[in-house]
Amino acid sequence: MFPMSSQAVAFLSSIFFVLSALAADAFNINKMLSAYPDFTNFNNLLIQTGIAGEINKKHRVTVLVVANSNMAAVNGVSKDAMKEVLGVHVILDYYDEAKLKQLQTKQATILTTLYQESGRAKNQQGFLNMTNTGNTPVVFASAAPGSKLDCTLVKQITAQPPKVSVLQVSNIINIASISNSASYLPDASAPKLRKALAPGPSRAEAPAVSQISPTKPPSANANANANANANANANAPAPASTSSVVSLPSRDYLASSILMIFSWAWLLLPMV
Repeated sequence: MFPMSSQAVAFLSSIFFVLSALAADAFNINKMLSAYPDFTNFNNLLIQTGIAGEINKKHRVTVLVVANSNMAAVNGVSKDAMKEVLGVHVILDYYDEAKLKQLQTKQATILTTLYQESGRAKNQQGFLNMTNTGNTPVVFASAAPGSKLDCTLVKQITAQPPKVSVLQVSNIINIASISNSASYLPDASAPKLRKALAPGPSRAEAPAVSQISPTKPPSANANANANANANANANAPAPASTSSVVSLPSRDYLASSILMIFSWAWLLLPMV
């Protein structure tokens, strides 16, 4: 076995160092939440909607998680609306509990969320207002007009500073313009909605159809004109076939191929 040169050793050492740094910098939000059974439902929704994969790609992110007992607000929500709602609970910056308590201000701090980054947010849906007056709990609310201010910080769950922070909030953040949309409602195929369908019309309503007057039969002149038009169309020449138009490209391609072969043969002939 040949001894490795100093340059090769240095090169392999640098590769090992880079790979070790990348491995240390990576995190997995699902593995982090799997250690806390109270957030199983929230964790599963992150996986189902693909939000978890987007979170793992971020370098600085804060996830606002909700306990299983407070997830009723999104029961039966469509997958697209669920992805929008969960995207609002992902802040594109690092905030742990200590950092939030330092941001005491009378005015709300605007935070950008993952939903804003998707490009589908409208009317400030992709932003959160974070308020911390110091006298009351930290409040998170959607910046969309008409949204409720009913989501408060509960506690810090876990963190890997300065990459990822997981904070528990009291409930799902209300986004008025999303919760009022049709996509936020349960799917129409759900069994609960089938019971609410209106019954079909009874047979007693059928006589209304009989009020329609019968159509008059066509006159003899109309039949004669129709027959004349049919004969004229039958005797008319058929439209030109488009097969020749379609075959033109193949003919051009064949001619160009033959020309290319002769050109290559002419160039290679002196070399033989």
